[in-house]
Amino acid sequence: MNYQNIETFRGLIKPSDINDFNFLKKSCSSKFFESATQFIKVILKIKIDTEKHIESEYFELLTFEHMTAYVRSDVILEAKDKLKVTHKLYLSNSIDSKDDEILSKQNLTLISQNIHQSMKIDINKSSGIYSAFKDLVRIEDCDEMSHMNVQYYFGKHSDAIKCLFNKIDSFTEEKINYKILTERCIFSREVHLNSVLEIVFKVKHAENNKLLLLSKVYSIDHKNVSAYFETSISLDLNKEIKKIILDLFSSNCSSFLNELEFLNLRPLTENRPPKYYSPNAFISCKKAVNTWDLDHQSMGSSQFKINCVSDAATHLFTYCGADFIWRNKYDIGSAALDYSVRYFKEAQLGMAVTTYTNFTKISNKTLKFIHHMVEDSTGDVIMDIEIVAVLFDLKKRKSVVVPEEFRLKASKLLIDN
Repeated sequence: MNYQNIETFRGLIKPSDINDFNFLKKSCSSKFFESATQFIKVILKIKIDTEKHIESEYFELLTFEHMTAYVRSDVILEAKDKLKVTHKLYLSNSIDSKDDEILSKQNLTLISQNIHQSMKIDINKSSGIYSAFKDLVRIEDCDEMSHMNVQYYFGKHSDAIKCLFNKIDSFTEEKINYKILTERCIFSREVHLNSVLEIVFKVKHAENNKLLLLSKVYSIDHKNVSAYFETSISLDLNKEIKKIILDLFSSNCSSFLNELEFLNLRPLTENRPPKYYSPNAFISCKKAVNTWDLDHQSMGSSQFKINCVSDAATHLFTYCGADFIWRNKYDIGSAALDYSVRYFKEAQLGMAVTTYTNFTKISNKTLKFIHHMVEDSTGDVIMDIEIVAVLFDLKKRKSVVVPEEFRLKASKLLIDN
């Protein structure tokens, strides 16, 4: 059982990953290798008894924030209970005519009593897709139930889009400027701490200076799709750029994804409320854009914006009676099923923003509400996001009927949809 050149990590270099000399920090390489090792354990489905680090090498290469880094790993069965693993961390080159450069190497030995020579890694090859992101769910990504919080779905998806455009940029003379116009996310299955994720894209349309992408957040350890995205992106889609994109997606790509068919997301129902918030809206969150909230364009990231509305939902539900005490007493949680986002304006560093919220539909078990994020100084709408959510029994893992007291309070915030 020997495997070579398996991609076990792909993501972005963060500003904090680079030292004062524009070299990747050794601690960052170690973090990437830890992710790659966890990836190996998951895809081989083995429990490791002992992990022995043998040696590491580091190479000083100029590295800049938001470049793509990836790890390729070799796995060799040296004895019936011993695996030798070699990780190599690469920096994806910004010019396609040049080879990707190696940043660091690591050798280690994994000891396990349950290694079987018949173990097989399921890797699928297909054209029409691009695997842009591979990483694990870290403790800082999780809520109190060890589930990955919704903001990190959007954050990791945003990183995956940047990785995709880094690859597209490598074929062009000038960097492509792009802007996300809308994002739709349908959640399917929860992912937990230390789960291993892959994000895979497919092009739905590339016309009229718009790129429409379908994507899947795939949980490799559970072998199911955790979330489905549809993303509309604005860019200068001239003939050259369109050909580069279509050529990239036409080439064969390796992926752990087992659902290679990308279907359109279920259609949105009912009319969407207007861009501007209702006079009876509930003020659900107030935030300011800080340096740690910025994306690769030095603007408030989608993760920051979704974090705001995640907090806003907690304040909204508390106002309606589903507060911390009530949820703990009856062991009730909440879950978002569908997010539909429209982005109108960038959130700049230092900007103060307020989120205004209304319900748009209250059913027997499902709740539909809309958040408007507004810049305090001008009143401009930065984004709006309509959400479908449920209250559910944490023990039975089933949705529950909306309590009457909740319904009465929520009705005061209901706007005509």
